[in-house]
Amino acid sequence: MLNKLLAAILLTVVACCSPQGAANDLSGLWRGELELQPNFSLVIGLNVADDTATLASPNQGMLDHPLSSFAVDGKTITFAASDLNISFTGERQANQIVGTFTQGQSFPLTLKKLTTEDSERLAFEGQYDGALKINGKDLPLQVNIAVVSEGYVGTLDSPTQQTFGLALTDLMINDQQLSFASALLQANYQGKRVTDTEQVSYTGLWLQGRPLGLTLTKRGADTPAPTVELPKLGEHGGAYAVITPTAVEQHYYAEHGDTTQYEIGSVSKTFIAYLLAQAALEGKLSLTTPLQSIIAEAPQDITLESLATHTSGLPRLPADLFTGANGQDPYAHYDLQRLRAALKQQQLGAPQHQYSNYGVGALGEALALAYERSLSDLLAAKVFQPMAMADTYLATPGSTPTGTQLAVPHDSMGGRVAPWHFQALAGAGAIVSTLPDMVRYVQTLQQQLQQQPQLASLLLTPRTDLGQCCEQALGWLLETDAEGKIFAWHNGQTAGFSSYVGFYLDGSRAVVVLNNQATDVNSEAKRLLTQANQAK
Repeated sequence: MLNKLLAAILLTVVACCSPQGAANDLSGLWRGELELQPNFSLVIGLNVADDTATLASPNQGMLDHPLSSFAVDGKTITFAASDLNISFTGERQANQIVGTFTQGQSFPLTLKKLTTEDSERLAFEGQYDGALKINGKDLPLQVNIAVVSEGYVGTLDSPTQQTFGLALTDLMINDQQLSFASALLQANYQGKRVTDTEQVSYTGLWLQGRPLGLTLTKRGADTPAPTVELPKLGEHGGAYAVITPTAVEQHYYAEHGDTTQYEIGSVSKTFIAYLLAQAALEGKLSLTTPLQSIIAEAPQDITLESLATHTSGLPRLPADLFTGANGQDPYAHYDLQRLRAALKQQQLGAPQHQYSNYGVGALGEALALAYERSLSDLLAAKVFQPMAMADTYLATPGSTPTGTQLAVPHDSMGGRVAPWHFQALAGAGAIVSTLPDMVRYVQTLQQQLQQQPQLASLLLTPRTDLGQCCEQALGWLLETDAEGKIFAWHNGQTAGFSSYVGFYLDGSRAVVVLNNQATDVNSEAKRLLTQANQAK
């Protein structure tokens, strides 16, 4: 359930022209770290020379892109790239520019001027490719290194796992060695420079529970990026359904069938949004109800709507989530007591869009408390039973499917992994379901949205613009296809499952994709959803 949206939105940032005379005062290389959220970051660079200004995202390999505007007015510096929906406004303060970078969302960004000594380290900047050998298969990794004032910023990409921009710490690189650590992965790498080759390579050990050999080679003209083949839908089983007003087409892979269950991951968030909308229609709660009125330990200024739209200021995960966690089942230990304690100590970030399992998990608990019942019972009473979803349940510790069978979960490399369980953060991703049940969920929801304008308004009103991607509604994301038609969607991923649910707002077509492997199914799901329009 890692959030990949920001990494996709902030893919490139680069440059253009400067007003006459401005370059002389700003001449040089400026770099700053853009922290998208804890453990995920990018470097933004501004290169000013003569009468041109060029932006870069060096740890993404992007170095040159025209800006639509660049201006200097006294100490104020602004630029924009309209084709990327990018803008920046900052104030010059000695050898730094302090400002705000915006691309759908706004982030603080301080650009610091590189010294001559800093610039000498640019020889080590670039992308370093390698692969871990796991269960006889290669897991490609890419280490991205960017120079900043007095140091480096490193990030890690794992394309097969669809994870990008993972922050590295303790990064050191020189002519003799390369080393770094990842607090989130609880891993570190120690490598020595290979001297018997013209390529820039480091060979050593990746330590993450057990040591694995890893050679990282700098990408260049003679060493292009490796081709990464992602697992396909159905390699270990899975299912999909295409739903129209007149028919439902279902397809199963391997030996899977109507009773096969799948973790749906973050698609669970749409169920929590539905519960909130129903509570508002009933007058039980409102979108503006403060979380603090239900969970006293919560910070002020968090509304239930902000939790459902990822604009509460809560980070992606509680800071203490992994304390005492089982790495194979990382949410299972996190109970309401821990959630209350975390909320009591939480300092809020800016009230802008930041995908948050923490926030939707807290929303699920708040709804349960408001109705004075467990979230599992609340979902059963308000959703599963009314929508005839008899084989759907919330995966809490000790819960077991009845009369059905959970598919064997597989990671992105095809290895078997353990299923997940949740306690206080269950609303973020704990629902387990079958293909027929999810079809009934979508059909019932579409029918209700057509018949109940108030429900449609609550759930599907755009509330935050996410730039080139889409718009955030209550739980759902809204996107426009090539024909100008709007569809709602949400995807999900756990350690061993992936999912996607999408439907056109006019009721013309919907899809459900369920897969028992942790891999990206978005492109295939969107193809199934939009192919009727693409065929025109």
